[in-house]
Amino acid sequence: MISNPGDKSVVEGSERLIEQYQRVRETSVGLCEPLAVDDYGTQPMPDASPPKWHLAHVTWFFETFLLSPSLPGYSVFNAQFEVLFNSYYNGVGEQFPRDRRGHLSRPTVAEVLAYREHVDAGMASFLAMDQDEATLFRVVLGLHHEQQHQE
Repeated sequence: MISNPGDKSVVEGSERLIEQYQRVRETSVGLCEPLAVDDYGTQPMPDASPPKWHLAHVTWFFETFLLSPSLPGYSVFNAQFEVLFNSYYNGVGEQFPRDRRGHLSRPTVAEVLAYREHVDAGMASFLAMDQDEATLFRVVLGLHHEQQHQE
């Protein structure tokens, strides 16, 4: 899809993906705007994670499955996030227990938002590069994953 940068349709497709990425990521933060900072850590039941955790988890997906393995020179925001925000991905490593996610006072909401900015900056560089079909599929999968968390 992005294999021939001289092809106008390929460039337009890349630009649409960048716009889609930005739109999905902005929607997640926008859905949280009415919340007070105290609301971000509330876990109403063991199977429902707090908003702060969701914002970080979907960011973890992009860092773990796209940036860390594929963007030269990329450095992870915080190595502890690899466990804190992993969910169900047993092959990737340990996970913090779901029923205790509301007990996390750290990272703060500000740190989670800084994490998102760090990853979004990496993704902007990453999406500006030529990517193969499998990689683009993972980007779209990550966007769909984030949209599921928005629901």
